[in-house]
Amino acid sequence: MEFRLAVESDLDAILELYKSNILANKDYNQEQKEVWASSVNNREMWLNKIKEQYFLLAYKNNKILGFCSLGQRDYVEMMFVQKDEFGKGVASGLLQNIETVAKSNQITQLLADVSLSGRRFFEKRGFRVLRTNRNFRNGIYLKNYRMRKLLKETID
Repeated sequence: MEFRLAVESDLDAILELYKSNILANKDYNQEQKEVWASSVNNREMWLNKIKEQYFLLAYKNNKILGFCSLGQRDYVEMMFVQKDEFGKGVASGLLQNIETVAKSNQITQLLADVSLSGRRFFEKRGFRVLRTNRNFRNGIYLKNYRMRKLLKETID
């Protein structure tokens, strides 16, 4: 497995991974999953994320296994992994890379809004729940958690 920054030509594969991951999620009902996944329709928003954030891909043999992005200085905006790659170290590798980048930029904490299914993964990696978020998209309720990890040291 290798890592690299996303480029515009990765967009279709990123959107496919994102949507299939959400639609396979067992912690949300069908209506919730559909409204959550509908953001794939806003290609301009996604292209801006690729351009403006530290948007990292994990890949092997030219196949994207997962992605993670660091936006707004200390905010882990996204973390998605191909469902057949769960438990194989993809998400851990992505998050470790994000933490290293954060520390090298003198960032002392990471924040993330984490899905019900992602909470356990983030807790195992030192994140703690700050609050439960009650989000509404197109009138549909989506619960997730605001989580934080304090980074012990920064890299000079």
